[in-house]
Amino acid sequence: MGESVFSKYMTRPAGYLMFFFCGILAGVAVVQVQNSAALAGIFSEYFLNQYANLRIDSGKLLSYVGRYRCGQYFLAVCCGVLPVAPAVFAGLVFLLGMAWGTALSISAVRLGLAGILICAAGIFPQFFFYLPAFGLVLLWTMYGGRNRKRYFCLIVAGFFFLLFGIGTEAGVNPLILQQVLRKIS
Repeated sequence: MGESVFSKYMTRPAGYLMFFFCGILAGVAVVQVQNSAALAGIFSEYFLNQYANLRIDSGKLLSYVGRYRCGQYFLAVCCGVLPVAPAVFAGLVFLLGMAWGTALSISAVRLGLAGILICAAGIFPQFFFYLPAFGLVLLWTMYGGRNRKRYFCLIVAGFFFLLFGIGTEAGVNPLILQQVLRKIS
């Protein structure tokens, strides 16, 4: 008996990359069908100049980012034990790609290459910590892990990466992003 196409691709990283890039294309398509008034917002010159000169309360930002990212991680960990976890993660990876595609498209339309640099600065350096944190859960489900003790160890290891990611997103990233905005404007 043959396996389904979905289960065939969801046991390989390339299957999730395919969903991610399809999401990016969907995000680009969403931007293309919007009118130009919908593109105003966080990539406006006014907002970027305000952010470049803003004093950021690191404690409040740390609290906000910590609650938000821990909630996302808890959701991913809970989804990882479901029998339909590969399908759920495929949908989440598609939505992540769609968000990236939308943000990159809007920034490129509004600001050109500078907008793409701003987007890149927006995910640096926390990306290097979030990728393994969420990637461990994704790899667990991708390869059909069943050992709960090993899953718990992966969750704990991923949580430490998550904590470093939260710290860099709240403490280091605003400084980097402000420096990039000051150089560009």
